[in-house]
Order: sequence, then structure tokens, then C-alpha cells
Amino acid sequence: MKTKKSNLGNPLAVVAGAKVVEKSAEAIPFLIKLFTVLGVAYYAYSKYTNRFVKRKENSAYSAANLSYAQAKSRADAIYGSISTFSNDFENVSRQIAGLNYNGFVRVFNAFEHKKGTLFGGDLNLEEWCYNQFTNYQMQQLSFLLGGAFFQ
Repeated sequence: MKTKKSNLGNPLAVVAGAKVVEKSAEAIPFLIKLFTVLGVAYYAYSKYTNRFVKRKENSAYSAANLSYAQAKSRADAIYGSISTFSNDFENVSRQIAGLNYNGFVRVFNAFEHKKGTLFGGDLNLEEWCYNQFTNYQMQQLSFLLGGAFFQ
């Protein structure tokens, strides 16, 4: 008849395992604190790097040829014509046509960061246009603004 083997195992291994569990229980609060601090730091860093920085109007150029309210209206019209799956290039070109440097700066600042595509994140006016339009269309928009923008 075969003898049954005891399932007690090695008592030294059981003691060593208990010590490992005890040591890891001491490390868990430290790890929780560490990951909390790292998470807060990453969140603050991403908010800082993804913030919208307004452009300043240049006094060396002529005054803006539209008001702040008109700039906001044009920015909203541009945002309304661009979506994830389609865009209205003609409307964007109509909204941008005829703007001088400071006028474009006002529209750019009024546009701010808008929700981008699914994986694109928040985008400003230029990033939106680069995301939605071909190189040829971007050249056309740049031409409408005197060739000074979207480069």
C-alpha cells in the first residue's frame, strides 16, 4: 500500500513566504503614495504643455480689420464647418479671406483650442486646418492671407 504524502510542505518556505507577505504589506502604502504623486505630476505637466497660448497682435502691422465679436463669429463658423469625417473648405476659405495679420491673430485667439478628432486631442486653428486639409488646400489658405500663415 502506498503511503500518503503530507501536504504540510517545507516549514522554512512557509516562514519565508510569511515574511515576504509582511514586507510587501509594508511597501503597499509607499507605492500608493508614489503612484498618486506621479499621477498628479503627470496631470499637471500635461495641462501645462497642452495649454492654449494666445498670440499677440503686432503693432508694426496695420490694425485688425475686424472686431473681437466678428473674430469670434468667424472662429465659430470655421469650427462648425470642420468635423471628424468631413470639412467645408469653401466656408473656411470665405471666413479667412481678406484678413490682415492682426485680424488673423484675433480669429486664431477666438478659436482657441477646440476638441479635435478622436485621437487628435485639442487643436488650435492652424492644427485643425493641417489635420483636415491637403497640402494644396493649405497653400490656398495661405495665399488668401498673403502667404504669411500656415507655414
